Amino acid sequence: MSDAGTQRPELVQQLLRDFSVITGAEFGPDDDYFAMGLVNSLRALEIVAYLERTFEFEVEIDDLDLDNFRTVHRAAAFVTRKCAAAVGTGAAG
Repeated sequence: MSDAGTQRPELVQQLLRDFSVITGAEFGPDDDYFAMGLVNSLRALEIVAYLERTFEFEVEIDDLDLDNFRTVHRAAAFVTRKCAAAVGTGAAG
């Protein structure tokens, strides 16, 4: 599996900071904040809205797989994929 931290460490650090604000707790890039009880359905929506707003893409229904958002590394990989797809389709601004 590709490690988003190796590819974009600045993205991982940004997400760690911002997700810590959203959850009110600190954790590592591979910690499952859902399993830790830090994220419920409302917080999950906050994370999705934050990603859409910050990275200027739309999270589609098909993207709403918990595995895309379970850890900071997974979220960073998701953001990287979405941004690359937007560039590939000419949708990124």
